[in-house]
Amino acid sequence: MPSERAAKAASGAKGWAPYVLVALLIWLAWQIVVALLVQRAPVEAAIRVAPGSPAVLSRAAEAEFVAGRNDQARDLAELALRSSPFDVRALRVLGLAIAKEDEAAADPILTLAGNWSLRDDPSHAWLMTRRLRQGDYVGAFGHADALARRRPELWPGIFRLFTTAAAEDPRAVPALLQRIAAHPPWRNEYLGVLRSDPRGPQVQAAIVLGLNDGPGRLRDPELQLIYRDWLDAGRLPGLIELRRRSGRPAPGLHDGGFDGLPAPAPFGWQLEQNPGVVATLSQDEDRGGILYVETDGFRGQTVASQLLLLPAGAGRLTFRSRVESGVEDSRLRWTLACVESGAPLAQQIVPVSADWRDVSVAYDVPGSGCTAQWLKLETTSGPRRTFIAASFDRVAVFAGGAR
Repeated sequence: MPSERAAKAASGAKGWAPYVLVALLIWLAWQIVVALLVQRAPVEAAIRVAPGSPAVLSRAAEAEFVAGRNDQARDLAELALRSSPFDVRALRVLGLAIAKEDEAAADPILTLAGNWSLRDDPSHAWLMTRRLRQGDYVGAFGHADALARRRPELWPGIFRLFTTAAAEDPRAVPALLQRIAAHPPWRNEYLGVLRSDPRGPQVQAAIVLGLNDGPGRLRDPELQLIYRDWLDAGRLPGLIELRRRSGRPAPGLHDGGFDGLPAPAPFGWQLEQNPGVVATLSQDEDRGGILYVETDGFRGQTVASQLLLLPAGAGRLTFRSRVESGVEDSRLRWTLACVESGAPLAQQIVPVSADWRDVSVAYDVPGSGCTAQWLKLETTSGPRRTFIAASFDRVAVFAGGAR
C-alpha cells in the first residue's frame, strides 16, 4: 500500500535525522575552527588548513612583506585580491610592495586602501609621509588625524609633526586649523602639549586667531590657559596683541555689573575662596547682579581681580558699594597697580555705608613700564576677627578722567 510505504519512508527519515543533524553540527563547528585558524593561527598553519582562503593569502602576503620578500608578498597579495577584491590588507601589501620600486604607481593603490578603511594604520602612515614629501599638508594631516584618533601612543610623534610644520611653514597652518576645528578627540591633549613646547606660543597664536571667527574656535577655558601661561611667562606685549586681535573679551573692564558674563581669565573676574573670605556673584532685588563679599577682617588677601590694559594717561576708577555688616573700618579696598613693577596707581578704601554709595578715585598710568594693570579688591588685616559683609556693583574705569 502506498500509505504503508510512505509511513516506512517517514520512519526511516526520522531514524536518519539525528545522524544528519550531528554531521551538520560537526561541519559548522569545523567551519568555526577554520575561521579562527585563518584569522589567528600562525600563517604556516593557516595555509595548511585553508590554502585557498583570501584571508590566509593576505596574511601570508603581509608576513612575506615584513620578512623582506617583496616579490612573494606582491604575488600573494594579487592572488588574494583575485578572490576578494575588497581585502584592504591585501591591497595595502600590494601597494607597499609596489612602492619599493615605484611610489607614484603605489600611491593610488594605498590611497584606495586608506579610503576603504580608516583603521588601516600602515596605509595611513605611508600616505602621511608621502603627502608631506609632496608638500600636501591637508592630505598629510588628514592621515595623521586618522592615526591619532585610534592610536594615542602615536600622539607624541604626530604632535611634533603638527607643531614643527606649523612653526616652520605657514602653508601648514590652514591644514592644522582644519583638523583642530573639527574637535578631534586629541584636541585638548595637543593644546596641552603646546604649553610646554618652545615653539608653542607661535602655534598657539595661529590657532587662536585662525579659528577665532569659526565654529571651532577655542572655548574660554582653552583660551584661558594660553592667556595665563603668557602672563606668567611675561609675554605681555604678545598677550596684549592676542587679546586685541581676537577681541576676547572686548576691550575695557569686563562685566563691571557682576552679571556673570563669561570671559577667559585673567581678563574676567577671578573670585577667590580662601579661609576668612568668601566672594560670590549674587542678585540684588533692585540692582540685579552684584558682588557679595564676606570676610573676617583678620588678614590681607585678594578677594576679586581682573587684568586690565589701560592706555597711558589719567583716568578714574568708580564703583558702588554697600557695607551691610561690620565696624567703622570696612577692611576692604580697591587697588589698581602696574603688572610689571607692582607700583600702585590708585587705592581706595571702601567706605562704611549701609546704603549704596558711589565712589570715585583718580589714577594716572605712566607712559612706559605699565602696559598692563591689576585691578583688585583686597581685604586688609585687623587686630581681631570681625565679621564684615559688603556688596559691590557698577565697577568701571574711564580714561581721561571722564565720567
